[in-house]
Amino acid sequence: MTAEWTRPDGTPLPPHALRRLERRAWRWKTSWWILPPLLTLGVLPWVGYLWAGIKTARAKYYWSGGIWLAISLTWGLILPSAAPGAIPVVAMSCISLATIQAVVMNRHYLIERAILDL
Repeated sequence: MTAEWTRPDGTPLPPHALRRLERRAWRWKTSWWILPPLLTLGVLPWVGYLWAGIKTARAKYYWSGGIWLAISLTWGLILPSAAPGAIPVVAMSCISLATIQAVVMNRHYLIERAILDL
């Protein structure tokens, strides 16, 4: 299993990171941040990204969280008065797209957390 866990540039991970990544329980516990987009029905997708940014200090999570915050504010505040028929489409897009993005980013997040958490 160690062969499939490498950094994005292909360099090997330190032994402490490999030990963490090989434990399924640690991966499940650390991956909770992908749930807010799904469980909050697209209203709070930015919460998980904010948490990921805090834990890894990586700008990509903060940027994603900021973008999803802007989108959720837009569909929550502006859309109901402008186009009430579009609310279900935008809400489903926020749920599915934010969740898919988090699932895709989760592998890198787990690697970053395993390296950082000594």
